[in-house]
Amino acid sequence: MEKLFLKIMDRIHREKQLLTVRRRIFIFSFIFIVSIIAIIPVFHGLEKAISDSGFLQFLSLIFSDFKIVMTYWQSFALSLLESLPVLNLALFLVVVLAFLESIKFLVKDIKIILWT
Repeated sequence: MEKLFLKIMDRIHREKQLLTVRRRIFIFSFIFIVSIIAIIPVFHGLEKAISDSGFLQFLSLIFSDFKIVMTYWQSFALSLLESLPVLNLALFLVVVLAFLESIKFLVKDIKIILWT
């Protein structure tokens, strides 16, 4: 009788865990889909902001006028930092991080479901 009770309680505990894992899979699947949809327009926004800010023109000076860049490296570094589109870059990195984290948690939760 005691073994039956322990088996039933163990099964109830496993079902609660599986329900929690299923909810997490639903949530992280949603985040995964949203991040995939968002990554393309966010990347295009970052690309446009980089080209509009002139960041690439400043960066190309390293290859064309290296001696001048090294002479005035402090001013050059400040110019690079000022022309860097920080908000667009941060938004892009947030979307990429959400994508990668959702993949990590989805794989972990799917492993849990497959092993039980």
